[in-house]
Amino acid sequence: MLKLVNITKSFNLTGNKEDNRVALDHINLEINDGDFVTVIGSNGSGKTTSLNIIAGTFMPDEGDIILDDKSITKLKEYQRAKYFGRVFQDPMLGTAGDMSIIENLEVASLRGQTHSPIKWGFKKSHREHFINELKRFDLGLEDRLNQKVGVLSGGQRQALTLLMATLAKPKVLLLDEHTAALDPKTANKVLELTERIVTEEKLTTIMITHNMKDALKYGNRLIMYHQGHIVLDVKGEEKAKLTVEDLLKLFDDVSI
Repeated sequence: MLKLVNITKSFNLTGNKEDNRVALDHINLEINDGDFVTVIGSNGSGKTTSLNIIAGTFMPDEGDIILDDKSITKLKEYQRAKYFGRVFQDPMLGTAGDMSIIENLEVASLRGQTHSPIKWGFKKSHREHFINELKRFDLGLEDRLNQKVGVLSGGQRQALTLLMATLAKPKVLLLDEHTAALDPKTANKVLELTERIVTEEKLTTIMITHNMKDALKYGNRLIMYHQGHIVLDVKGEEKAKLTVEDLLKLFDDVSI
């Protein structure tokens, strides 16, 4: 349902041709409806650039992005927002700290509804829905709807961001190392919440992680990037048989 066709992206911060860095080198990738893809790779391998290309943060130098058999390559980032939910590594990026929990959720629920003006008189039905959704997280946030998001812990804020990103059920959920800034206990909690939401809502998901155990534990498919190329793409039983040692060996092999 999502295809990257011959995607190429280079960056040049100096203007000198010799400083040109290829981030993605003619990438071809097809994500099927319902896939939960974990993505690994060294720093600068092209992982986050791919997510930025999909979300419209960057435009590709070459290639096409296809969603449900239609090209979205020329759409701006805000025009793609109705299709993609995204959670970043930094818990502060997905929420407005000076707004309350319910205000953040109400804004998130309107994503993609360009005909709906934002009104601060919230519907009672919305409030009840938000309370029920927050209860699933078991973080006590359902009792703090009017509290400013800025006073929440990093884990609570990231859990809220995850709910906001999935509230309007996006076509694809993009998770860019969304637990990397959290302590191990909180990271595990957010990952468990992630798996529950993805499974219950049947969301097509791409999750970047540096944790190889998590890459193997979660999802039905695993992709590895190296120097702007996809060097591994496994799923199902083939993925289930992989070990961390297998991945480490592959990292060594491609780095030689």
